[in-house]
Amino acid sequence: MLVFNRPHLTQKVFEQVRKAQPSRLYVSADGPRSGNSTDVALTQQTRAIFNQIDWPCELHTRFLDNNLGCRLGVSSGITWFFEQEERGIVLEDDVLPIPAFFDFCDLMLDRYEQDEKVMSISGCNLVRPWYQMNGEYAFSRYMCVWGWASWRRAWHAYDEKIANWPVQRVNPKSEFMNLKGLGRLFWRLVYDLVYTGKIGTWDHQWVYAHWINDALTVIPRESLVVNLGFGKDATHTSSRPPEYVTRMRALPFTCTESISRLPVVEDTILSKSIAEKAIRVNWLTYSKLLIRRFDILFRAAKKLQVMVNGR
Repeated sequence: MLVFNRPHLTQKVFEQVRKAQPSRLYVSADGPRSGNSTDVALTQQTRAIFNQIDWPCELHTRFLDNNLGCRLGVSSGITWFFEQEERGIVLEDDVLPIPAFFDFCDLMLDRYEQDEKVMSISGCNLVRPWYQMNGEYAFSRYMCVWGWASWRRAWHAYDEKIANWPVQRVNPKSEFMNLKGLGRLFWRLVYDLVYTGKIGTWDHQWVYAHWINDALTVIPRESLVVNLGFGKDATHTSSRPPEYVTRMRALPFTCTESISRLPVVEDTILSKSIAEKAIRVNWLTYSKLLIRRFDILFRAAKKLQVMVNGR
């Protein structure tokens, strides 16, 4: 579990973890931001939640004294986790799973452990309202980090700095280069911004690791989690939630060994739907990203957004 300063959300997620009763639980908690007295109290409350463990469980904690932020705080926490374990499940403090999520992750971790074409298992389906897959799961190039699982052998490919981006940017054999038109422009801009530090998150780099290794993620037919993190205390999702979030439901899902094993082939229609409906690869989104290249314009746009949203 990756946590910070939201005890009310962490408690809800912890209750679902308690039902699953893992034999080992790892908790990585980012430290309070400098000069923020509220953070000090909230981070302490958040960490105290794990004193509630009342089942046979080996607890491992990484409680940071200083704040590393969303990029290093999260990515280094996941690295710490996979240094201890060959495989496992990752939950942030605002991702609420249903019991089937854990069963699905367990099954897929077993099923594709030796298949390097599969790098992760996603717990959510961002486009269920628009696209209905034929089977119980499918494969996509777009990995979602709202509740997921993976293996140490896959996380080894993760590079928070994406140091080889300048080479991959022009590599004709890169999976990225197979994109056409706006899609290619969009993702080139995204990774330019990640590489230069103008996007301060960790998750684009995880998708990048999938792409440069020509790997895929498992997507379940139904979403097995709900994202609770849209709100005023969120770091990157404080605005009005998009439609794919408001329409997301964690639906009943029976996960057993009887689920057919599928060949590892991308469902291109699923990927296209995720790009259009969830990631929103369009000219408007591209234009908003383009502003990030220019610090003065980006700060002005953020101030305007605060005024429009009333905070």
